[in-house]
Amino acid sequence: MLTKDDMNERSGKLSPEGARGLPLISEPDLLRLFEYWCSKRSGSLMPCKGDIDPIEISWALSRIFLLDYSPEDGFRYRLAGAEVAEIFGRTNLKGLQLTDILSPERAKMVAERWDPLVRDRCVICMKGMVYLPAERIPIGERLLLPLADTPDGPVTGLLGSTVFKWVAGDLPQEIELSRIEYVPVDRIP
Repeated sequence: MLTKDDMNERSGKLSPEGARGLPLISEPDLLRLFEYWCSKRSGSLMPCKGDIDPIEISWALSRIFLLDYSPEDGFRYRLAGAEVAEIFGRTNLKGLQLTDILSPERAKMVAERWDPLVRDRCVICMKGMVYLPAERIPIGERLLLPLADTPDGPVTGLLGSTVFKWVAGDLPQEIELSRIEYVPVDRIP
């Protein structure tokens, strides 16, 4: 576990911008996932769901999650790595909606944070407290990448990953809350 002092030292070393001007993201595995997503765009604004092959990103499988989105159901897990499922005390999240794993209030808050990904076709970059904890505090970075069913079609899913450490002790206020940046896909080279 990281201590408060470790986090202060580490946060000073993080650059404000990652690959291609991606804000808040400095974790190498998240930058690598972003480059993978970009490589699958094939001239479109975002890749299609079928373009994402978990075998090609086997190095990230324990931490990635794929969700489908529909206006009727909201976000529904299609795949979640073991580390992601474990956070929620489960072995598998397939088929579950946010309301199946979070309280109604927390599910609503998460959906509101994620809605710009669908509505505005944005990549979402987060840094800080990346899960709503019970007893421990997870500090890190999260990247959410939009997916479509057809090239340049509406967003119908997302590919995401979170890299974090459990932190012990009280956190400085500036680290406690997640910072979130939304990057429209049409601004990504």
